[in-house]
Parts: sequence; C-alpha cells; structure tokens
Amino acid sequence: MRNGRWRPVWARWLILAAALWLVAGCFRHTGDEPDFPAPLSDTVCPDLSGSFSMQPDSGSQGGWSDTSYTHSLKAPATAFSLFDSGGYAMTTVFHRDATEFARAVEQFRLAQPAEYATWRKQALSMFDPMRGALKVRKELPFDALTRLGPVPEWGAHGRKGECRDGWWVEQGNYDTEIAMTRDVRGGLRVRFDKTERKVIGLWAETGAGIPYAIHTQSRWSRFAPAEVPSFWTPTAQNLPLDERAQTASDPDGWMQKDEDPRVVDLRIRARKLMGADAQLLNFRRENDYVLFTGTLPDRAALDALLAALKQQPEVAGATLEHTMAMSFGRVRFVIHLNLKR
Repeated sequence: MRNGRWRPVWARWLILAAALWLVAGCFRHTGDEPDFPAPLSDTVCPDLSGSFSMQPDSGSQGGWSDTSYTHSLKAPATAFSLFDSGGYAMTTVFHRDATEFARAVEQFRLAQPAEYATWRKQALSMFDPMRGALKVRKELPFDALTRLGPVPEWGAHGRKGECRDGWWVEQGNYDTEIAMTRDVRGGLRVRFDKTERKVIGLWAETGAGIPYAIHTQSRWSRFAPAEVPSFWTPTAQNLPLDERAQTASDPDGWMQKDEDPRVVDLRIRARKLMGADAQLLNFRRENDYVLFTGTLPDRAALDALLAALKQQPEVAGATLEHTMAMSFGRVRFVIHLNLKR
C-alpha cells in the first residue's frame, strides 16, 4: 500500500521529465531579419528618444502596430516621437501633417462655428501660464481637445518594459512582444514577436500545464529618423472667430449676465483695442469698478491699451493694478476701470 501511494507521484515526475525533454527539442523561432543597419549596441539599454517616419523602410515586414492613434487624430500621422516616461515606460506621440491640420481647422470653423468657438476657447486657455494645462510637450497637452475638435498630435503612455540584450522590450496582449532599439544611422529598429504555445495539461481545474511546443514568429521593421511639424501654438491670430460667432455680443463667453449695459459696450470696444494677438480673461463689474484682465504681446501694447481706455467716454479713470511677465515677452495685466456717474 505504501508503494501504491507513491506511484502517482513518480508518474508525475516522469511526465515532468518527458515534458522538459520535449521543450528542449520543440522551441522554434522563425522570421528572418532583413538587411537593416546594425544596432548601436548588443548589451546597453537603448536611448529611444527621437522622431521617426510613420512609413517603414523598404524591406520592412509591417508598419507601426498601434492604430488607435487614428481614432483620436482623425487623420493619418506622418511621424511619431518616443519619449522616456521614466521607470522603463515609453510615451509615443503621433504627429499630424501641419498643412493638413490647418486645413481641417479651417473646415471646422466654417462648418461648425458654435463647436469651433468652444474648441478655440479651450485651445487658447491651454497656453495661459496661470490657467492653462500646457507644461511640457511629452505630457500630451492636446488630449483634452480630442473631445472638441481637431488636434495636431496625440499620444499615449505605454506599458512598462525591460532592457534585454540591447533591446527595449514591452509585453503586449496574447503572448505578443514589441522590441525596439536604435541603429548606427539613427533609425528605429522594431521587432514584433508573436508566440504560440502547446501544453501538457496537469491541472484540469485551471487548464494549466507544461508547454511542449513553443513557436515564436518575428516580424522586423525599420523607421528612419524624421523631422516633426513645428510645435503648434494657438493664438487669436491663427484661430480667427467665424463671422457668425463674431456678431454675438460675447463670443468668448466671459461676461456676466444682466450687468450695466455700458460695461457690455465698453467690453466689446476694449477687446478690439487689445488687437489680434491678445487674450481677454475677465471684464466684469466689481462693486464700484470694472475688473479687466488679459494678456498682450508686450509692454508697449499694454501702454497703448491703457492710454486708449482713458479716452473712452464712459471711463473716469484707468489704473494698472498689476502686471506679470510671461514667456516670449508677453505680459499679463490687471486693470481697474472707474466709470463716470
């Protein structure tokens, strides 16, 4: 009886030994590597940061596998960039052709003026240093616009990967992997792996077992280094309001309702006095004065605006309460306007 109790254990060990022998003889790796430029290193973890053409080189066995970007960009990408997100996570940004994007914005403005005005307001506010969400490019600043209208680029943070023999490797779904490295000509070499496994089942409850045949199929591609479109900065000048939206008394939606009609008229004139490359943030009645805040391209424009405001028939006095220097020489201001009684 004692020996009878141990037979199933020895039988299981025999199955395990046979399975290991089968694995040693049934591992296959297929997919010949094309004659691409040599990798920079076979040991050092690669620096993948850079921009590359979406069109793979001749001899490649497939294009970029992530097609989800087309849903958010709503257009084909011409280039993509890789950024190190830290902790071996990679961020991919897909870039739209600049001319095609400008054409899409113009069509959006003409076809859907109300939706365009909402999208425009969001785009302009992103670049306000005190209210905006824009910090650095790799933080995917345009993602918030995807729900409102066209975007010049779209990106996504990838999964964490690992360095393996000079390649950066990221696990995918369903036994897939993507491995990337740089070559001596600055290009991006990519290997797409798909693994199929056959197993000996040991535990019927879970379906788990020992693999006895493993087949990995590899596809290889190379993407040449590329220049990306200039970083798009929305301004009041390159995002004009549609004529139908400009006829409204408050096209940007900043005014309070049911206020002094003199403030409404003055606000419209003040916005025109600011010029095209400017942004109005607030223009509203606060007790005994009007609070006027905004941004202008430089200090000279602010001085000219302040002088012009003092000439308006409703204004008894205009006081510059505060200024703040912004990037590229721009100025943010706070002005108090006292109205005549």
